[in-house]
Amino acid sequence: MLNKTEQTGLSSSRISTQQFWVFHIGGWSAMALVSYLSLTIWYNPGQLIPALHTVLQSVLGLFVSYPLRWAGSALWNAPIIRRVILNGAAIILASIIWTALRVTTFTALTGEVINPADWGGWLYASLTIFGAWSFCYHALKYYRQWLEQRQLATEAQKAALEAQTLAQLESLKRLEAESQYKDAKLRMLKYQLNPHFLFNALNSVTHLVRKGDQTSATEMLVKIAEFLRTSLEHDDELLHSLRDELEVIELYLAIEKSRFGDRLQTEFNVSDEALNVNVPSFLLQPVYENAMKYAVGQSLSPTVISFSAECDGDDLTLSISDTGPGFHEMEESSARSSIGIGLRNVEERLQSQYGANYNLRIENNDKGGASVRITIPAKLESVKPVPVDEDVLG
Repeated sequence: MLNKTEQTGLSSSRISTQQFWVFHIGGWSAMALVSYLSLTIWYNPGQLIPALHTVLQSVLGLFVSYPLRWAGSALWNAPIIRRVILNGAAIILASIIWTALRVTTFTALTGEVINPADWGGWLYASLTIFGAWSFCYHALKYYRQWLEQRQLATEAQKAALEAQTLAQLESLKRLEAESQYKDAKLRMLKYQLNPHFLFNALNSVTHLVRKGDQTSATEMLVKIAEFLRTSLEHDDELLHSLRDELEVIELYLAIEKSRFGDRLQTEFNVSDEALNVNVPSFLLQPVYENAMKYAVGQSLSPTVISFSAECDGDDLTLSISDTGPGFHEMEESSARSSIGIGLRNVEERLQSQYGANYNLRIENNDKGGASVRITIPAKLESVKPVPVDEDVLG
């Protein structure tokens, strides 16, 4: 079996041979016609023998000139000087042979003897014809080589473009797959929050029912329903403005205030610019829930949870701190391992959304309590700022 390159080469060689014989026979046929119209019919009109000699000398020229093809092909890659000399020698030799054959056949057919002094004219005509033959052969061969090189260059360019296109398609597919994976991961992390929160909230409702405080339990269920309704409204959002995020937190805190009463106090300090920055949806709720568990839930005295948000250049810094017991009797390096699924979820979402362009710091406050500090790129929401409800800011 021949490979594609060998098949192409064999096909090219076959076409080259066919083209040679077409031009070779056509050229000598044209030579016979021109010779007859310009010489034979002028000097020997209506005579058969001179016309026969005109045809015969073209047939002889057909065979005598054929070896010039071997010489031209064999010397094709030789240095130019060597090619000119050896091809010139082949032309002279072929011209001498053809001249001798023309003179001999003319004498044999007509009985006329050519004067040796006239052989020079016959030889000159032979040199002209065979020189033209060799020129046409090399010109056509160069032209054909140029066509083949151009075709190869076109095919190489086409192959390069196809390879580039395939590479771009593969790159687009990879980027699309990575984007879909990223979105799926973010949604998975987000959806982990609702069951976790719902479990704690329903436990609080159960506790109120067992205490017999049906009014408070009913109010809490209404607030839970409102919170879940808002969650469903933002279900498909991976990002929304900090203003929308604080509206969600307001609903969450209303539920937790029904649970803890005066033990839970909140403070907000948010700049107008920060309100319009996009943040991952439901980012703050697990941070507040962590404070409920480790600060408010661990103390009988009032606990203040403070929130601040401000833009610093291209970054947005969010800070949630409490006045609870903090990570007492625990090194800060081990704090991360004790914060539970909520803050681990927050960190995974930040990493998935921003890569390495975020900072999450969890530590004890200098005056007691714990704080969570989040720094992310400040990408503004593509809407005009609107006044924020003061209730959202506490």
